[in-house]
Amino acid sequence: MAKKKKNTLQSHLTDAVSSIGKLVSAPLHFVRPPKPTVARKIASSPGIEHAKGVDVPPEDGSIPIQCIDFGKSGCEKTDFRNVTDLIAHPRPEWGGFRWINIEGLHPFIINELRKTYEFHTLAAEDVLHTPQRPKLELYDTHTLIIVDMVRLKNEALTSEQVSIIVIGDTLITFQETPGDVWDPIRTRLQNPDARFRRYPLWYLAYALIDAIVDNIYPILERYGDVLNDLEEQAMEDPKPSIQQHIYLIKRELYALRRSFWPVRELTSKLTFDETSPVEKKVRVFMRDVHDHSLQIIELIESSREMCNSLQDFYISVVSNRMNEVMKALTIMASLFMPITFFAGIYGMNFEHIPELGWQYSYPVFWGLCITTTIGLLWYFKREGWIGKK
Repeated sequence: MAKKKKNTLQSHLTDAVSSIGKLVSAPLHFVRPPKPTVARKIASSPGIEHAKGVDVPPEDGSIPIQCIDFGKSGCEKTDFRNVTDLIAHPRPEWGGFRWINIEGLHPFIINELRKTYEFHTLAAEDVLHTPQRPKLELYDTHTLIIVDMVRLKNEALTSEQVSIIVIGDTLITFQETPGDVWDPIRTRLQNPDARFRRYPLWYLAYALIDAIVDNIYPILERYGDVLNDLEEQAMEDPKPSIQQHIYLIKRELYALRRSFWPVRELTSKLTFDETSPVEKKVRVFMRDVHDHSLQIIELIESSREMCNSLQDFYISVVSNRMNEVMKALTIMASLFMPITFFAGIYGMNFEHIPELGWQYSYPVFWGLCITTTIGLLWYFKREGWIGKK
């Protein structure tokens, strides 16, 4: 799939992981941000207008709001403490495009932006109620894109929903929590020669999705490192905890696959569908994202197959070790069988056992036991049952 976890994003994620050893002792796991306090009620009215808290603004500064105006003539970045100031903020005289990024979900903010930019109430509802399945919704005047952004943070995979609304010359992104993988894009926007300044707004949408997709590459590479290390441990010291780690990784890979399987459909529609709102000059780049999404799914499937193979390998190693133990016990029992036989005969309480009265019977008994044992050892060695790995 998309070896996205490459370039600058890859270096950030790679540095976030301490070592393979730590990952093996505490394997990667998914952590979703706390769900918003707003819950969807059964049989409630559709749309965001009836959501709890839709009329109560959040505390100023509690939800970071960032606005970037950019175009051929310049780029301006402004941070706001509340949505009212954002809406009142005028566009620069040179026009251009506007990217609004909301780092947190609150019904008041979402509804105010809905009323200002007139996007559909069902789109606003999908933004608010998480998690949604990654999807593409085409409306008459705007487009809603929902994807999962997976990041590596404190040796855990955090997954959050990212909603992208493209409407006219404005692009709005909603995140569940602060923090994202878009810092390189913000840096590129400052470059006067960047394509963002010359291309349609959908080029920014492409770049945002591409960053999310490419961010998976270093994570999959880290999974590969963990699986390789588990394979070495399974061969050298097959502890039961290894099987548990393999199971956890399989479960996490399944969650990754479930998150990114719909992305290929989404990017396919944006690239190849006749109804796609993406301009032709941008579709070439969107096609690259589609190819990356297919690559990522293939890599996830490959990692899952590696988990299955590693699980079979672990069971095989444990079985072989058990066979070695059983072989050792069998050889020991076989060596003592003739000795037990001799001891059983001469240990019976018969009144007349002629050999018992002979003065050399004791050393002869031991000689017979030792000779028999040596003979059995020689036979086992000749047959290759002992002395060979």
